[in-house]
Order: sequence, then structure tokens, then C-alpha cells
Amino acid sequence: MSRAVKQQQSMSVKPFKILKEYQYAHTAISELLHAIDTPDPQLVYLYGPSGCGKTALITSILPEFNELHPGLSLKLITASEFAAKFAAASTNNRIPEFQRKFRSLDLLILEDIQSLANRVQTQRELLSLLDEIMKQGGRVLISSTNPPGELLHFQKKLVNRFHGGVCALISPLKYQSRLELLTFWANFEQIHIQKKELSSIAHKKAISPRELYALLTQLQTVSHINQEPINSQFVKQYLEGNIEPPKTSISKISKAVCREFKTSLQEIRSANRSQQIVIPRQCAMFLSRELTKESLAKIADYFNRKNHSTVIHAYRQIQRDLKKSPGLRQQVSRIKQRLGIYLF
Repeated sequence: MSRAVKQQQSMSVKPFKILKEYQYAHTAISELLHAIDTPDPQLVYLYGPSGCGKTALITSILPEFNELHPGLSLKLITASEFAAKFAAASTNNRIPEFQRKFRSLDLLILEDIQSLANRVQTQRELLSLLDEIMKQGGRVLISSTNPPGELLHFQKKLVNRFHGGVCALISPLKYQSRLELLTFWANFEQIHIQKKELSSIAHKKAISPRELYALLTQLQTVSHINQEPINSQFVKQYLEGNIEPPKTSISKISKAVCREFKTSLQEIRSANRSQQIVIPRQCAMFLSRELTKESLAKIADYFNRKNHSTVIHAYRQIQRDLKKSPGLRQQVSRIKQRLGIYLF
């Protein structure tokens, strides 16, 4: 199993609940991953809006796959990461090595396929890869925010491959499912909140499971900070935005970022320019500008930068990346959640 898969599974600290909206997708993925012999079809295309639970569903089933098929190789990767690795291999004249590594997989899980729009060469490489994996009896799981027919600027042959598999939609949660999920999570996190208040949240917030979880845990954080019980009045004020959010600082933000990205304050404040450090550093700068009233110069000084232009660049870069990377949006949401900052 790849390091990426282990990291994804380690992030899934909360249990997954199979709601009505998940049942068909859960069945399709289970049949793909549980089959002892080559499944038919060999590809599942999972789609639904950002935050609907696609990644959580996939990673909840992966442990069963590993138990059933301990000798099989698998890789979970976002389409953006796949494109970056392909571009690097092309630049470094290492395409054959790249192809060997991916074509030998027994299971490829490729998330957020919509990010490959307009990337013609990467799409061609992916088409060839999918054909090779399935020719050898392997399995493919694709996730996207769009159904295959709504993928713009994609090669027709690649879209046809997606249509050739099982296409499973995860619909936005209805009220009853939102209430069921909030109740489930409140019990799991031992949050003292009555069903009446949970019902109020479920009624007023037609949002994704990810956002519901963030809202619930932020509600708990704010109640602890304000030393108030989570009663009807408190929930009403919170939902209306009438409770002042907890104040934060560059230091608190940086510590939360380091925890999310599994790095250290020393690293993100250093001159290290490796990608593993640059991204969390830019996130910390972005959030420091967004969530505090500190000057650009003070933010730059905290990160040992000579001038504030670095902060401006980091802010703009993360703004752009957030628009195209659901994974990064999840990470920033979790950081804000830890800080008790409103997301809504």
C-alpha cells in the first residue's frame, strides 16, 4: 500500500455512516473491491458535489480490500497529483519508469478527475494507463464532481471509458440524513447537544457532510471557549452569526497548519523551499492574512521573510489553488475547524 493511502486512512479518524444517499455508491465500490476474481465491470465512476463524502466512503472500504487482497498493489492519488507526476516524468525523460509504476497496479484510485480538463497529453496517458490496468485484470475507481457526460474539454474516448463502468452518484443529503449524521457524530464525539438543537441545524443548514461535521465541532469549540451550554438559544445565535468567533494569532494558525501537514514550526519558518514545506508555509501566510488583523510586514517577519511581497504571493497562490484543489480545501477547512473559526 502506498504512503498516500496510509495517510488518507489515518486522516479518517471519524467512522463512516452509510446513509440512504450512499447506498448505491457503497454497493458499487464494495463489489469492485471485494471481488475475488476480476470484477465486471472493472471500473467505478463515483461523482457528487465537493464535500459530499466521496473520499470518506472510499477510504472506509479500503481496509476491507487490503484484508481480502493482501498481495495486491494499490495507489490512491488525485488527478492533479497524477498530472504533476506525469509532467515531471516528461521533463526528466522518465516516462517509461512512470508508466511501469502505474501500469503494474492492481487498483488505481484517481480522485477529482475533473481537474484534468484541457490537459490533452495527460488524458492520453491516462487512457492508455486505464486500458493497460484493466487488460491485466486490475480495477479502477474514479471520483469527480461531475458525471462523465458533463466533463468539459475531455477526450471522447476517455469519457467513453468512464461511461463503460458503473457510474454512481452521491446526492446532497436530505434533512433526515443530515439529522441522522449529526446525531451519529454528536454521539461519537461525545458532544452534549439535544436532538431538538440537532434538528434545528439540519433544517437550517442544507450543506455537505464535511461542512456539517465542521459546524458541529466548531459549535462545541465555541461553547467551550464561551463557557456556555449548547442549548436552543446558543445554537440560534451561532447559526445567525451573532456569536463572536474566537480570536486567533499567527502563532496559533501556524501550529494548526503544522499539525495538519505533519511538519514543524521550525521548518515552515525556515528557508526550506521544498514543496512539502512551501505549501504549508503558504497556507499559514494565507490564513494569517485572512483571519488576523496583523500587517503584511508582521506576517512576513514571523516567517523570517525580508519583505511582505512574499506574503502577497503566498496569499494569491493559495487562493488560486483552493479553486482547483478539493484536497487543499479540505485541509484548510480542518485547520479552521481546529481554530474554532466559522466556515459559514
